[in-house]
Amino acid sequence: MSLTPAPVGNPASTPPVAPPQRRFALLGNRLLSGSALLLVSTTIVNLGNYLFNVIMGRWLGPASFADVSLIVTLFLVVTLVTATLQTVVARYSAIFQASSLSEVVSGLRRWSLRWAWLLGIVGAAVLVVGALFWQQFFHTASPWLFVILGIGVPIYFAQGVDRGILQGQMRFGLLALTYQAEMWARLFLGIVLVWIGLGVNGAVWALTLSFVATWLVARRARLTLPKTGEFTRAQERETMIYAAPVAVALLGQIIINNSDVLMVKHFFVPEMAGLYAALALIGRIVFFATWSVVMVLLPTVAQRKEQGLPHRHLLWLSLGLVGAASVVVIAVCYFGGYWVVSLLFGEDYVSVAPLLWVYAVATTLFALANVFITYGLSLGHRTGSVLALGAGIIQVIGIILFHDTLQQVVLVQVAVMSVLLVVLWVNAIWSGRRE
Repeated sequence: MSLTPAPVGNPASTPPVAPPQRRFALLGNRLLSGSALLLVSTTIVNLGNYLFNVIMGRWLGPASFADVSLIVTLFLVVTLVTATLQTVVARYSAIFQASSLSEVVSGLRRWSLRWAWLLGIVGAAVLVVGALFWQQFFHTASPWLFVILGIGVPIYFAQGVDRGILQGQMRFGLLALTYQAEMWARLFLGIVLVWIGLGVNGAVWALTLSFVATWLVARRARLTLPKTGEFTRAQERETMIYAAPVAVALLGQIIINNSDVLMVKHFFVPEMAGLYAALALIGRIVFFATWSVVMVLLPTVAQRKEQGLPHRHLLWLSLGLVGAASVVVIAVCYFGGYWVVSLLFGEDYVSVAPLLWVYAVATTLFALANVFITYGLSLGHRTGSVLALGAGIIQVIGIILFHDTLQQVVLVQVAVMSVLLVVLWVNAIWSGRRE
């Protein structure tokens, strides 16, 4: 079943269509400029987010910074819903946009927003009602951290829908602006609220209020859409079917990217957890630095498939870009790990410097694996999703079994991600031969 409805109306009234060669050339130019813009914006956002964490780490010390890092990690965990909404909406917005069906995009937006607010309320309840339990489980200084984060969850889920619209329509300028708004609001408010003495609570309030700033900017996505538009039951059903493997893939991604920090917070004393949080924050720069490549890959491949154009070369190009950036980061971490940790977090954190390049290797392996997973999702394939979730579960089991030292925690991730990447690579080659 196709989500694209048959054309309606008088064919004679249809506006002239540009020749295919010209349309594809314009699309290529737009992709190139949009990708560059998103890459620059992403770099600025990552630097701002790193600055936020560096300031919190220096001002609050390892033990309190462990609480801030925990809340940030939980925020990344709950983005499972946001990322699923954004990915699903982005793919189908791209497909509908390729067929000039903006009224269907409008219907998709309204339907998705209803789900976003509903799931957001449920997520907020889990955090707020269970605040005392979460405090005891993660050994935090206060249960209010979870309440403050919970307040912003529904808003953050809702903005994910509008970000998906912007991504699918390849409006990368406005999409980049939403991430800029989130980062600058968090950075400015975090500095002010912690400086006036609110401590960890101030840092978490900055996180929650940054969700509001993002939502206000992202809502501009509705301005280019018709006020009315139908999204049929059949379209809803097919969208939900596609959402399942997306959610599975993102759940695997979230477990892989964040379970180590959560489990270290549970198994180790606060000071060690704070040291590991700094290590993970720096080591993940590979994943976030290459995030823009994946963001552009999904709608591009979805549209090219819809138009019957070749797209497999984009997989190998994306792998090359991610690999090149990763090599640079690993080299810097290997030769200058002590300097990097000292510069960003200070002398209190340098004991984890020898592990930095190893963590960067683990992150690189997953960043490459994520390219395969995203490419498959853009085509509607599910194998990568299942493999990602399986790898995440194995990683958790591995850390439960081997966590005597921080080095063991990191090496478990390197081993699991190596296997995941090899399996995905073999699967991609096998799938390519069958096409």
